[in-house]
Amino acid sequence: MTYLSPGGYGSAFTNRVLENYNRGHNVLLAKGASRFDEIRTGHPAATDLAIGDQITFPIASVFLDLRNFTGRTFWDGQEEVTSLAHAVLSGFTDVVTRYGGHVLGLRGDGLFAGFGAPGADSRVSVALASTAVAVALDSVQSDLNPALQARGIATVQASAGADFGAATFIRSGTQGTSEVNVIGFGSNFAAKCEKQAKSWELVVGEAFSASVPEKRWLTQHENSPKEYSRDAERRSYSFYDYQWRPLLRYAESVAAEVAYQPLELVYGQGERS
Repeated sequence: MTYLSPGGYGSAFTNRVLENYNRGHNVLLAKGASRFDEIRTGHPAATDLAIGDQITFPIASVFLDLRNFTGRTFWDGQEEVTSLAHAVLSGFTDVVTRYGGHVLGLRGDGLFAGFGAPGADSRVSVALASTAVAVALDSVQSDLNPALQARGIATVQASAGADFGAATFIRSGTQGTSEVNVIGFGSNFAAKCEKQAKSWELVVGEAFSASVPEKRWLTQHENSPKEYSRDAERRSYSFYDYQWRPLLRYAESVAAEVAYQPLELVYGQGERS
């Protein structure tokens, strides 16, 4: 069955999620093992780093999370929740790549993505990240959940956090076992913003908000600002509720312009240390 949405993007998202859910669920039931589509993570600018090497450039960091999913893993069968989490994360992945971003990490019920490249304009990175989040949240709420209900499957809830800033990609570990780690205040604070977000909300940090052209879409969060102190110095950092729904009117035109092209194809490659 095909589920349609007024914008078109929602039906594509829902179809992808349901196809992955059915594929994973049926294989698990039949063979006790999964053959999920592979989801590759990481930024191309950092994939060839040697142990200890690093590269730094600004990105818009985004955390997309399924809310209240821990309770679902308590009540529902392991195979069912695994298939559903995988399917939704596959949908999130497609949205991220469609708008020029990269999945930088996956956790059980969430996704960490980065939008940016060495030399990229912060306004472009933030605009693409914002649009991707808007499409992801709306697709889940407006299209996927009615489709899940129609199949007798409990609905899901999602939220997001984002911020902008310099991110250092460093390969840590040993020659036999290593991983590219992402370190930076913007990425760390984006994760904290996601924790502040309720279902269907996008909460963004101060640096991210600076590149949002329509300030009327931003409202100071009730728990903002965050206070940091060290020795005798104190600083504050604000964060905001981002009213993302107005972005949906631009979703299709932005997607057509980006056409799954990552920002590093447009900008230069930066410097390594």
